[in-house]
Amino acid sequence: MRSFVISLLMLWGVAQPAAAQSYQGCNFSEARIIDEAMRSAKDLTLKAAAVVGDTPDYHRWFGTYSQANADEVRANLKAIVTAIRGGGVTAQCDQISQDGCSAGEYAWVYADEPYLIHLCPSFFNLPVLERLQPGSRWSENGTREGTLIHEISHFLRVARTDDHCYSRLICREMASNDATRAIDNADSYQYYTEDVTYFARQPLTNKPPPAPRADR
Repeated sequence: MRSFVISLLMLWGVAQPAAAQSYQGCNFSEARIIDEAMRSAKDLTLKAAAVVGDTPDYHRWFGTYSQANADEVRANLKAIVTAIRGGGVTAQCDQISQDGCSAGEYAWVYADEPYLIHLCPSFFNLPVLERLQPGSRWSENGTREGTLIHEISHFLRVARTDDHCYSRLICREMASNDATRAIDNADSYQYYTEDVTYFARQPLTNKPPPAPRADR
């Protein structure tokens, strides 16, 4: 596979470090999409870590609340932020192949190979979080930011998560029955982050409406 590294300092002419350190096999358009998603994922995860507590959102994705469990969830979210901030993330754009991406797969990683994220063609068809409408057909498939949060959480240097479940319905059921597995589940961090950031003021299935916001 032809691969090359694209510096975002050259792309945008700014003095800020890129969210991803390098890109392999990605064209200009793909690199820009990845960088925007990575920056957004960092900001959203930081916000999610700040609001970890005994809340309906926490119960939905991580089960029964305890201080110890909440501390672990918060630490894992912060570890995701740290990994992105460190600038060591490499995004590799893969094609569908026997040894790479399968049809319909969005991304994958080897947990012991930080911080290389293999992104599949389907990743670029996912919406960004702000365009994801609750209850739409995209709700189960997630977002670009959520996918990056999911994958980064897998790394042994981050949260060492596994894939115990996929989809909102199944993962929500697992959280209600097994908090330990929920805290170890990559999709749980993705859904929690989506719910407490973008979806915080929007209706979701089986989620009570938020309290009215005071007029200013």
